[in-house]
Amino acid sequence: MNSQDNKVTSIEGLSVIADRFEDGYFLNRVSNDPLRMKQFAIDSKFLKQYVSSGNLCDVGCSTGEFVNFLDWDGQCFGMEVNEKAKKIAVKYLSFDKSIFTEENFFDVIVYRGVIQHLDNPFEMIKASYKALKEGGYIIFLATPNTDSILYRLKFDLPFLDSTLNFYIPGARQLSNALENFGFKVVKIDYPYWSSPYRRFIHDHFSFLLNLISRRFYRHAFWKNSMSLAAIKHSDADMLK
Repeated sequence: MNSQDNKVTSIEGLSVIADRFEDGYFLNRVSNDPLRMKQFAIDSKFLKQYVSSGNLCDVGCSTGEFVNFLDWDGQCFGMEVNEKAKKIAVKYLSFDKSIFTEENFFDVIVYRGVIQHLDNPFEMIKASYKALKEGGYIIFLATPNTDSILYRLKFDLPFLDSTLNFYIPGARQLSNALENFGFKVVKIDYPYWSSPYRRFIHDHFSFLLNLISRRFYRHAFWKNSMSLAAIKHSDADMLK
C-alpha cells in the first residue's frame, strides 16, 4: 500500500459532480458500518475470482475503506471527488495515476456503487478500456439494476438518490455498452440471498405492499443490485 504522503490531486472528468458529495456523505464510510463490512466481504470474493493482484484503480474510492478491506497484493490507485475523503484514502492508495493518465497499465478497474453517480459514464468506460492491460478486468460492484422487478414496478430502488444519479444501468444495458467498447462480459451476479441487507420476510411483505400501493416501500430484493465482471480481451479494438 502507499503512504500518507501521496499527492492528492483533482480528478479530471469528475470535478463537475464534486459539489454534490459533501463531507457528511462519508461519515459512515470509514469502516464503521458493520453491514458495509459484510458486503465488502461478498464483493471482495466476487472480484478475486478474476484478479487478485497487480495494479488496481478504484473509481470513486471514497475514504479507501474498500481497498483497505481487500488487503490487495499490488499497487492501488484511486479517483475521488471529495477532498476530505481523499485525505483519508491516501493511507491505503495513491492518487498519482488514474484511468485518464495511463494506458495498458491497470490489471483491474473497480466501480463499486459509483457508475450511477457519474455524469460521463461512457467516457469513463472508454477511458477504462484504454487504461487496462490486455486481459485486465473492469469490475462493477453494488451497482443498481434497472432490469430488476422492483425497479420495473416503482422506477426506483432503495439505495438510489435522484439528486446524485445521472445514469442508472440495467444488466443488459450495461453489458451492451461494455461490449460496444470492446469488453467481453464474463459474469453477472445478483447477490440478494447472501446480502447482509436481506430481511427475507420483511422484503417480500414490503414487495406485496409495493404491488398495491402508490407509495414506495424501500427494501432489499432479488436483482436490485448486481456485480459484473468484464475482460479486455486481446482481439477487441477500442472504439476510436
